[in-house]
Amino acid sequence: MAYSVPDLNYAYDALEPHISEATMRVHHDKHHQAYVDKANAALDATEWEGIKPIKLLPRLDELPEEIRETVRNNAGGYYNHNIFFRSMAPAGEGGGGEPAGKLLNAIKDTFRTFEVFKETMEAAAMSTFGSGWAWLVHDGSRVLIVTTTNQDNPITDGLTPLLGVDVWEHAYYLDYENRRADYVKAWFEVVNWEVVAKRYADAPVPDVSHILQRPVSISGTQRVFGELTLDDARTQSAELGALAGWGPMAKVGSIARAWGELAKNLEGRGAATVADLEPPMIKQAALDLWIIAPERGMI
Repeated sequence: MAYSVPDLNYAYDALEPHISEATMRVHHDKHHQAYVDKANAALDATEWEGIKPIKLLPRLDELPEEIRETVRNNAGGYYNHNIFFRSMAPAGEGGGGEPAGKLLNAIKDTFRTFEVFKETMEAAAMSTFGSGWAWLVHDGSRVLIVTTTNQDNPITDGLTPLLGVDVWEHAYYLDYENRRADYVKAWFEVVNWEVVAKRYADAPVPDVSHILQRPVSISGTQRVFGELTLDDARTQSAELGALAGWGPMAKVGSIARAWGELAKNLEGRGAATVADLEPPMIKQAALDLWIIAPERGMI
């Protein structure tokens, strides 16, 4: 089935005063439609026709050379704009503010605070020379910010796009002329963090089900790692910490600190058990605690 431009989830003027109705009509009805039309024309009557961009874009090298760049630019433009328009909502009606829950935790893990994240995203948008995008992405273990040129998408590098700001001039010139920085600040006022959080929740992560079932001894009692609580982690940290530096137990200090770090993460996340933590955090804790084989030798 050929691509088509999805309808907006809000009225053309719903993002004002941050993004005008005029900009939305040109951006959505003209530019987005043009990407769709050109992508469909390039893919027409080929074996790639109708394949969703999320499956197509990572396989660009497999496309015939004569259509590869056209598909990169236009299927990429179609996919990028789908993400962009769906990531916005009227200010105060789903748009603006800041994320909550696991997405906010992930942002703070990487950037320390939400404000630092915003500043970094704005700087990335300003650093993009000419036309392109700044993205919040997930790499399977953490969130980070990347930029792409033209209509390239981070999915081609194995990253999951969570949020993208379009810094092509057609996205802002009617409202902000050459004041890209003002546009990016205004765009944050209409970001729909609930949509971004859903993408974060759906992003591919390591399978840690086998780790959660690993047996662990807590005060002489066999437990399952995924069921351990904040109190369990604190107990292990204290008991092993008391042994650190003593004779044959001289190397347990790092393990005691790892239990302390796990307790900190459980408390900071408000997690009832280890199983409630994010999979990358679970895997890292299991490595640090030697619950699964470490990826490097012990020193």
